Amino acid sequence: MEIIAQYWNEAVGAYGPWGIALMALALVLFSVQMHYYIGLFRRLPLFKIGSSTAANSQETGSLTAVVPTISVIVVMADDYLWVEGTLPLLLAQDHPIFEIIVVYIGNSNDFGESLEAISESEPRFRVSRIKQHPLFPISNKMALNIGIKAARYDNIVITTPDAHPTSSRWLSLMARGFEKGQIVIGYCGIEPSKGLSDKIIRSSRMFSSLLYITAAILHKPYRGTIQNLGFSRSLYFDHKGFGHLNLNIGEDDLFMQQLFTPDNYTIVMHPRATVRQMRWGRLGWWFHECRLRNHAYPFYPVRTRSFIEWEAGSRLLFFACIAAAIVLMPPEVKIAAVGLLLIRFIVVLIQMGRVAKRLGEKHLVPLYFINDLLEPLFEVMVFISRIIKPIREVWR
Repeated sequence: MEIIAQYWNEAVGAYGPWGIALMALALVLFSVQMHYYIGLFRRLPLFKIGSSTAANSQETGSLTAVVPTISVIVVMADDYLWVEGTLPLLLAQDHPIFEIIVVYIGNSNDFGESLEAISESEPRFRVSRIKQHPLFPISNKMALNIGIKAARYDNIVITTPDAHPTSSRWLSLMARGFEKGQIVIGYCGIEPSKGLSDKIIRSSRMFSSLLYITAAILHKPYRGTIQNLGFSRSLYFDHKGFGHLNLNIGEDDLFMQQLFTPDNYTIVMHPRATVRQMRWGRLGWWFHECRLRNHAYPFYPVRTRSFIEWEAGSRLLFFACIAAAIVLMPPEVKIAAVGLLLIRFIVVLIQMGRVAKRLGEKHLVPLYFINDLLEPLFEVMVFISRIIKPIREVWR
């Protein structure tokens, strides 16, 4: 005890009580970060669906072929680009039995008739038309409900008109998830482009997806992505459809939190099972998208918010401690602080490289450190912006 007291007194004399507290806090925060990146986030690259059981079957002669039948539902307004670009990709999916249901909200007879003309020549394509009234706008939840009721098959996959599959195997890989559970969680990345903003936006999407996929792997699911999400129609109606009807958001998180149990879902991760969302702008557009999504965050369970906030908070405080140590502490502590920072960066880049490979993201890792530094500040800005100036369109 005397030796410990002697070393303690020497340390206090050399660095002061505040310096020792700063170093201790930096080590604690470093440990929290390593828990996330080494203990938790490594599970995504290693994840396997595991054995599966048949969800649906179809008689073929004397053989019984397992065929998860799928209804893909898309809600849209006038969008000729989707008809010309994305619809052929959906119809070309390498899956034996599926249908595409478009719920068209709009008043254009030309566009509605063009969709109906396609449905007459393509039996796998069907259209439900809804007239849009300026005084009584149709929400996305109402439109999806119409599409779900119109679906022939129990397995529903929802996507959006600004997203497209990355391969012809997308639907068949998503269908495999229904052999294992009633909910299928997929991944949606951002369409690659050029420039630094592209790397920041795509890295931010990848990291937010890493959080909810990791939580699902840990049997604590809290969301999917509306561009690539599946659930059974029977489960949907068992829960009486979408909740939070006073919100124009929440289909893929608040509603899914009502459906999830620890073992009724599957995660499908494969580069060919992803979809890509079209980007409508640069950092300003992305900030608006994050603000919009953040309006659902206060309704998340405390456990989920803690899981998200501990990572961001510990990262921000760790960077602050390292910066304070470099500015205020003696040379040997400065060197140790830089060493901790470099170790963390190396671990993060290695782990995010493995995550990016599993999710089919390319050319993100070399510049990922920029997102790593800015993401906590960005989330604080999103939070403050939501409190100060909420988006009115979120509420009905």
